Amino acid sequence: MRKNWNKHLAIAASGLAMLSIAPSASAGEIVYWSMWNEQEPAAKEIAALAKKYMKSHPDTKITINWNGRQNQVKVRTALNGGTAIDLIDGELDNLAGGLVTAGQAIPFDTLLDTAGPDGEAKFRDLFLPAALDVAKHNGKVYQIPYDYNPYAFYYNKKMWTEAGVTAAPKTWDELLAALEKVKAAGHNGLAVESDAGVYNIKYLTYMLERLRGPDFLMKAVEDKSGETWKDPAVLEAMTKLRVLWTKGYIPEDSRGFQWPAAQQTIGLGDTSGELVGSWLPIELRDTAGPDFKWGTVPFPTVDGKGDTTHVEVLLVSYVILATSKNQAEAQDFIKFMLSRDSQQEYSTVALRPGVNKSVEWVKELADVRTIAASATLLLAEDDGVKAKYPDFVSNVLEPVNNKAFLGDLTPAQFVDELASRTKNYWASK
Repeated sequence: MRKNWNKHLAIAASGLAMLSIAPSASAGEIVYWSMWNEQEPAAKEIAALAKKYMKSHPDTKITINWNGRQNQVKVRTALNGGTAIDLIDGELDNLAGGLVTAGQAIPFDTLLDTAGPDGEAKFRDLFLPAALDVAKHNGKVYQIPYDYNPYAFYYNKKMWTEAGVTAAPKTWDELLAALEKVKAAGHNGLAVESDAGVYNIKYLTYMLERLRGPDFLMKAVEDKSGETWKDPAVLEAMTKLRVLWTKGYIPEDSRGFQWPAAQQTIGLGDTSGELVGSWLPIELRDTAGPDFKWGTVPFPTVDGKGDTTHVEVLLVSYVILATSKNQAEAQDFIKFMLSRDSQQEYSTVALRPGVNKSVEWVKELADVRTIAASATLLLAEDDGVKAKYPDFVSNVLEPVNNKAFLGDLTPAQFVDELASRTKNYWASK
C-alpha cells in the first residue's frame, strides 16, 4: 500500500556514473523536510543526490529531516513555532489542500520559464505531459512534481496471454470479456482489499469520469442539497462495478482480505491483477520473482464514453515555503533534482517513476510508462476532491463507496446514502 511504499525492497546503489553538474554561485543552507522515512529507498537516493549536489556546490548545505507521511502536519506545527524551513516534499494533493491553499508556498512560473537543466529552452519543457497542469492553483504552478504514480490495472501478462487475452482491453466490455477468460482458465480476476478504501474508490472515480467527465465528481460533492448524486450516472456506475462481483471476477473472499493479503495473491500467481498505483509491481518484486511479466492498461472507456488518455495520478512534489530566506538556492536544487541524470538515478536506484520525460522507468513499469507518455489529462486524486475536501473523502466518499462496492449497500441505497450524507456534511459546516 502506498503508505508503505517500497518497504520490501533491498536496493543496491553501486555502479552509477557520477553526475555532470556545473557549479553554481548560490550560497546558503537549504532546510528540507521530507515525507519519506529515512530507511526508504527513495529517501536514501534523495540523500545521495543531495550529497552530490553539495559536492559540486560547496557553498550550499542541505539539511534534511525525514518526517514520514505526517510531514506536512509537522511542517505546519514547526512554522507556527518559528522554525525556518525552505523546502518540503509530499503528495501533491495533500500539499494542494494544505500549505498551498493556505498561501504558504511560492509560485514556480518564473522558474519554469528559465532554461532547463539539460539544455531545454524552458524548464517546463522537460516534464511528462500534463504533469504541471495538475500542480496548478488559481492558474499558477505552486508545486514541482518529481515522482509519478498512475492509477491503472496492473496485471500478470503471461496469465492473460495463456487465458486467451490477445489484446489489451480498451472498453469496459472488453475488460469484462478478458476477466471472463481469466476466470475460465481457473484464476481469480482482480484483487481487492476490503480495508483499502483509498484503492477501491478509484473504481468509482474512474467510472464516473468516463461516464460524465472530470468535473462531475466535484460538482456532486459541492452540491449542498446532495441532489447531484441522483444523476442516473451514479446509479449506473455502481451497478456496473457490482458486476465484477456477481460475475465472480473478484473472489467473494476478498470481502475479508486485509492489506496486503489480496495483492500477495497476484505475486503468488492466483489472481491476475489489481486497479492500483504504480507502486504495486515494486512492492511485489520479491514475491513475483524476476521472470514475472507485468502489463498495464488504463481504465477503459465505458459505453463509448470517456478517454483512456485521462489518467488519475498520485504525484510527489516539491514546495518552497513563502517564508524561506533561501528561495534561490532551493530553486537551483530542484532543477538539479529534476535533471535527466538525477531523475534517471532516482528511477533506477529507488525504483520510483520519475517525471522527467527523458527518463526510462524500471522494466516492471514499462507499460505504464507508455500510458504516462501519452496522457492528455491528468486527474488529481478523486478528481481533485481529495485536495479540496479531504474530510469529505475520508468521512463520506470512501466509506460509503466501500460499503456499496463490497456489497453492503445496493446501488440504489448507495445513491440515497451519498445524497443524504452530502446534505448533512454541508449542513454541519
